[in-house]
Amino acid sequence: MNGWHLLAVIDMNGVPTAVFEKHVTHRGAIAFVTVGRGTIALIPKFIGDLSRIRPRPITAPADAQLRRPAKYIPGPDLPGEYVLNSTEDPCYENVAALGAEYIGWTLVANEQGGPQRSLFLEPDGTSRELNNEPPQASWAPDELGPVFDPKGFFPNDNVHLWKYEKGFSKRTLLGGYTPIADTGVWNEQYQCGYEAMVLLPDGLDARPIARVRIMIPEDQVSSGMNVYRDGQNRAFIDRYMNGNAHSFFNALAGVWNRWNTFFEESMPVTIPDEWLRDSARAGIMLSRCSYRGLEPTYQIGEGAYTKIPERSHALFPVAQYEFIWAQQLWNLTASSDEYFQFYLDKYVLPDGNFLYNVQDQVEAPLNVGLFLSNSARGYFYRRDLQVFIKRLPVLGRMADYVLRRYEYSKQRFSPSDARYGLIWGSPEADLGDPLNDYPDSHPFYYQNAAGVWRGMHDHARALAAAAVADPALSSEAVRFTTIAAEMRLNIQRSLEKTLAALSPEMKAAGITPFTPEDTHRDPRHLLSYENHRFMQDWFLADWGDQALDRGHLKHRSIAGMELIGLHIDGVEQRTSNFMEHGTLAVKIRQEDYRSFLLTLYGLVCYAADSGNRYSPEDALIPGGYAGEGNKYGWSAVINSVLQPALGLRWLLCYEESDAQVCHLQKAAPSHWFKAGEKIIVERCPTRFGTLGWQTESVSNHQWHVTVRLPEKFEGVLKIHIHPIDGKPITTTSIGTIDRSCVILSANDLSNQRTLEIKIA
Repeated sequence: MNGWHLLAVIDMNGVPTAVFEKHVTHRGAIAFVTVGRGTIALIPKFIGDLSRIRPRPITAPADAQLRRPAKYIPGPDLPGEYVLNSTEDPCYENVAALGAEYIGWTLVANEQGGPQRSLFLEPDGTSRELNNEPPQASWAPDELGPVFDPKGFFPNDNVHLWKYEKGFSKRTLLGGYTPIADTGVWNEQYQCGYEAMVLLPDGLDARPIARVRIMIPEDQVSSGMNVYRDGQNRAFIDRYMNGNAHSFFNALAGVWNRWNTFFEESMPVTIPDEWLRDSARAGIMLSRCSYRGLEPTYQIGEGAYTKIPERSHALFPVAQYEFIWAQQLWNLTASSDEYFQFYLDKYVLPDGNFLYNVQDQVEAPLNVGLFLSNSARGYFYRRDLQVFIKRLPVLGRMADYVLRRYEYSKQRFSPSDARYGLIWGSPEADLGDPLNDYPDSHPFYYQNAAGVWRGMHDHARALAAAAVADPALSSEAVRFTTIAAEMRLNIQRSLEKTLAALSPEMKAAGITPFTPEDTHRDPRHLLSYENHRFMQDWFLADWGDQALDRGHLKHRSIAGMELIGLHIDGVEQRTSNFMEHGTLAVKIRQEDYRSFLLTLYGLVCYAADSGNRYSPEDALIPGGYAGEGNKYGWSAVINSVLQPALGLRWLLCYEESDAQVCHLQKAAPSHWFKAGEKIIVERCPTRFGTLGWQTESVSNHQWHVTVRLPEKFEGVLKIHIHPIDGKPITTTSIGTIDRSCVILSANDLSNQRTLEIKIA
């Protein structure tokens, strides 16, 4: 009926429900329909006409294309510069056109079974996990084959008709962000294809169920087949694993309702680039489905980093803080608080150190600062005093742990020494040895000091705010305010001494030192960890000196270790992207938002599989694939899949750390502001209160903005508009104009709950 095919009539909570499916060129949809209520669910699919599946086309000019040499030779970021020097803002269309896509595995999981019950599907839809039901002898691992193999459902022995050829698969998540794998495969030679949908119902011991939609060549159609035809009269059959159409679509509806409701009830977002929104949501979903209950993880699904019982990387503090941070930004603080408290109670030692640190490696003490900042953000976003107070005893032990290291440097060194007031410790887990964890084991890295300062500063601010409701917190607020102020002075004094001691070459290049000893180096020299970890941690501390931020970015550029806006390790053409939220954090603070967009789209187009959001820790680019290189390098990890969640939130709503300023649409690309487009965000948490807004592009030069404010908004609101033709905005019905943004002062916002603003 008008392209819709009736798949089944199922019983949902006692109501007969029809399930329809439709496919167009590159997309499709599944609709659940009842007599009384009409369409109760319309689920987007990103599998359309199977014959349109092919490797991602590379359409950029030959001299701008992104290719992978046998050995990476540091040099200019030519593909990135090509996009930035064009008249277009970076977006999926022009960034993806530079080079080959990453091909990753597709996760099938639920929130109860954790990694051990999850599946990873190969590009052809076959699960990597072998069937062990009933349990097999260790000497016969292939006796029962994979848990799921679409080839087992093909109707005859001519399996070559559907054989997978590299690149001719489309690996997606149903709806864009659910843990339901939806994979399409096309064989160009035989003009035949299939679609495999696999899901894991709720439950600790759930068994995966699947549907395979198979195109049947006309000469293979037989009278016994239950064939249906598409709009082009091509024949298809459906086959099911561990169930039938009724059980499969009932389970599918349950999984969709769970995740669609989860995100729509937290922070609904409607933007012209729906794919980017789905990428942000998918990262949160993949992370939550990889935890075992509240138990933390670094690995997405089951892989090289899976450690049960938890140890080493499963307890990676960097993964835990980003997991909490991303959910806070998407108005999921209430549900993430439980994860936060569980980790604090179970994995922080009595002396305030992370349990992770006393096992295989020693992590950077700056992580304490990030945990303190997460706690402060959680309080400001939710204002739940009891939850905040419950965290304080453990956070106090953590703060004392780094303060002991801070006091050590004050006692050992004189105030004239650049190391005075810094914090000793490992700068990175891979460089930290628990048998060599002493003050002289490493230089005194600035990112450790700055990261701890940031946490102390934010913690003090949260304590001061909470003390309004509970005066008993006042003394702690004063204590941490004093500590943070003193730390700031000591670190600033050290930086000034070190900057004054830089060699003429370093001063001329304008690069920023990593330690007080880092005063004489060739600016073209930049180590991998300096590039992909040390400077990232500095960026995340948001010290507030843009010259120092730019100095690190300059260093990366001079050393030629940047590609499509991402850092490169200088040995292979890869990005160790688990810390790229640092690059996003520093670039969103710049006036020119286009470099931020290049990094964000570079991450989702090359350091991840664009369809299923699989994102490894170390992505070989372009054209990498899961299984290439070291097993740890291609393991999808929490940090990597969450980069789009942090990036998109900052694009839409960014709060300045140390000024009462909140930016809306600071990095929204110009094509989001062309006639007919809308940006809609609801229930967006900020430390100033919860916001909602809609920007409607009446024409290419007129915008109608509606802002919904909390009862009291104590700050300045900046609304950014980036016209498609680059012309400046000139008029606003409220506020003042500063280049590309409308500034609403405290007076403009006073006693307002809803603002209607006309901009041209």
